[in-house]
Amino acid sequence: MKKNILGALCMLLFTLVCHAEETAYVPAPQSSDANIMGHVVDAMTHEHLPFATIAVKGTTIGVVTDDTGHYMLTNLPQGQLVVEASLIGYKTVTKTVDAARDKTIELNFELEEMAVAVEEVVVSASRTETNKKFSPTLVSVTSAKLFENTAASSLSETMNFQSGLRVENNCGNCGTTQLRINGLDGQYSQILLDSRPIFSSLASVYGLEQLPVAMVERVEVIRGGGSALFGANAIGGVVNIITKEPKYNSLLLSNTTNVLEGGATDVNTTLNAAIVSDDYKAGAYIFGMVKDRTPYDRNGDGFSDITKLKSETIGFRAYYRTSAYTRLTAEYHHIHACHMD
Repeated sequence: MKKNILGALCMLLFTLVCHAEETAYVPAPQSSDANIMGHVVDAMTHEHLPFATIAVKGTTIGVVTDDTGHYMLTNLPQGQLVVEASLIGYKTVTKTVDAARDKTIELNFELEEMAVAVEEVVVSASRTETNKKFSPTLVSVTSAKLFENTAASSLSETMNFQSGLRVENNCGNCGTTQLRINGLDGQYSQILLDSRPIFSSLASVYGLEQLPVAMVERVEVIRGGGSALFGANAIGGVVNIITKEPKYNSLLLSNTTNVLEGGATDVNTTLNAAIVSDDYKAGAYIFGMVKDRTPYDRNGDGFSDITKLKSETIGFRAYYRTSAYTRLTAEYHHIHACHMD
């Protein structure tokens, strides 16, 4: 009796093992060779769009377009397929296609831009994160990228590229300039250096020409009345010049020479050096500019339209970190200019 029971158990175990092996074995799917290929372009410019997502709805099959905006889906299921093309910033497009064995179909997509803007967050004068449409005072930031693109040597040459700002020559003989914000005269514009009112309304007529762009990290511009925050000179607006801080050891010597009609020259030579300690606790940034401009008489009346200018600017900015959140900072600025007609 025991032998019969043991034999029955062995037969049952053998049957279960064989059934499990049959269940676990799944034959490899055969290649259908049903393929879809094509490209994705912008509906307006017809430029190819790279990294757009192409997916077959209802499946896990998908691919991303390459750098040239082309894609290819291979070995797809046979029958009617719904193919979807999507890309961030564009409307999703869906197309239906019949996939057949041993057949490659070309399916192209044109995507339209989606005019949906995310709420903008800007820096405000109140130092709090504020939605742009609710902020009474907006800050526009000009980065060093603009200085490079305009090949400017002094700050006055780049301010004309900022919306709402205009640098004008007040006097052809004395060579003074003024910075207009929203059309108001220069005396209504407050100029700050590292958030401090270094320049008075009178000194600012020469100051912008003496500040080399190599020492400037960025320029923050507030258009509109800001007297309550920045003083009586900020009726038109505020220009805050943020100078660079030393981040790594560097040395830069550059020269820009402009030649005008008749042989008049404008020579600008700048020197910038940064020194940082190995533990990054101390650092210093040194900058300097020498400007030599010969007079230029455009109409030949004996009076210069662009005056002769000789100036030198030198300064440094140093810091020492006493802790992770505190530091001591020292700055020195020297500007000297001589205008002659």
